[in-house]
Amino acid sequence: MTHRLQLTLLIALAILLPRPTAAQSYETIYSFKGSPDGAQPKGGLVIGADGVLYGTTLAGGTSVLGTVYQLTYAEGTGWKETVLHNFSGSDGQYPQSTLVFGSTGALYGASAGGGPGGSGAIFELAPPTTSGAAWTETVLYGFSHSQTQVGMQNVKPNGPLLISPTGTIYTTTQGSPNTIGEVLGLVIALAPPQESGSNWTEYELFLFGIPGGVSGEKPLAGVASDGGSLFGTTEYAGDGNCGVNGCGTVYELTPSTSQGGAWTEATIHTFGEMPGDGISPLAAVTLGPAGVLYGTTAYGGSGACDSGFGCGTVFQLTPPATAGGSWTESVLYSFTAINGDGSYPAASLVIGKDGVLYGTTEYGGSGAACGASGCGTVFKLTPPSAPGGAWTETVLHDFTDASGDGANPVAPLVLSSTGVLYGTTSAGGTAGKGTIFAIAP
Repeated sequence: MTHRLQLTLLIALAILLPRPTAAQSYETIYSFKGSPDGAQPKGGLVIGADGVLYGTTLAGGTSVLGTVYQLTYAEGTGWKETVLHNFSGSDGQYPQSTLVFGSTGALYGASAGGGPGGSGAIFELAPPTTSGAAWTETVLYGFSHSQTQVGMQNVKPNGPLLISPTGTIYTTTQGSPNTIGEVLGLVIALAPPQESGSNWTEYELFLFGIPGGVSGEKPLAGVASDGGSLFGTTEYAGDGNCGVNGCGTVYELTPSTSQGGAWTEATIHTFGEMPGDGISPLAAVTLGPAGVLYGTTAYGGSGACDSGFGCGTVFQLTPPATAGGSWTESVLYSFTAINGDGSYPAASLVIGKDGVLYGTTEYGGSGAACGASGCGTVFKLTPPSAPGGAWTETVLHDFTDASGDGANPVAPLVLSSTGVLYGTTSAGGTAGKGTIFAIAP
């Protein structure tokens, strides 16, 4: 390590961590208490102006239905958490997806429950015009069981949201059981009103409507956009190699030529068709250079875990060289849950300098407090120095659920401009209600 790199790392830690130290690069910067500050942060963080962190908690708050919070650092006093909004049920409840900033500085998010129709909501949280005043929450769209299409009920938006330059919001909904008990899901769009005060318009872009079909079932993670297309994952279906539910898919949606028309879906990868492939992607794909997609699967790979379906993978999907060709999938890493390695990656990846990938695993590691499954890890994957070589995995932190440490991270990391990673754990901390952490790899 060069003297310049050492100095950069120490400065980043001294500024961004509440108890500066040259001896460690990991810090729990906040532990949730449940009430009134929130509990079980299952969504990731987004970084705002001046390094302020924003996120949601699944539970806790004044109504115990979840919160939106901010975390601000001040020299001498450390990190301070402020609840910006307490959900009450009618405006949403139990949010668990990462927030996103809009063009005006407002935050947008989804809750899988509550709202005017009781089956989820997409909301906006607008900052105050006067410093220190309250933020304003507005429900942009509420879902209800009365909305149906081909027997499928369009409910439970699971985000995270994707906002286009025109302000249209894209996400996925989990749906509720159809007439034969399947949960299939949809990809939807919400178009902003043409006139102030009017309603947003919802469009159903694609319905995963054939149980056991090649197009997949149960999209859980929203979508990513590249070149006008939307890319996403489904937890189930695609093929029968993993039993009746299938192993999951990665799909591409191509827009309709007319507003409100159905989009065209193409399954660009079906998991489980080759030995050692991943199974059941739970997270969104991450867009890399040249249109390459990176992602995780909760199961599969060459590792042997108690589930019998592998310990999970990190994969890469390379676009075809010519239009109409096939995408090429490569398993970059198979988790093992051995010697402190992680297992069950449930979150998407973040790309750092020189193509390094960072992520979390919900289980694995050597944390004995969480039992044999472990308390989870933060990891990085370094690309090979020569094409075709193996990627190198490094465990950056092994969660212990002891001495205030967190446990069971299920959300993606976020990378600051100074190279510090921030994340959340759904459990652990001083009160056992979850934590926010920072790590400088």
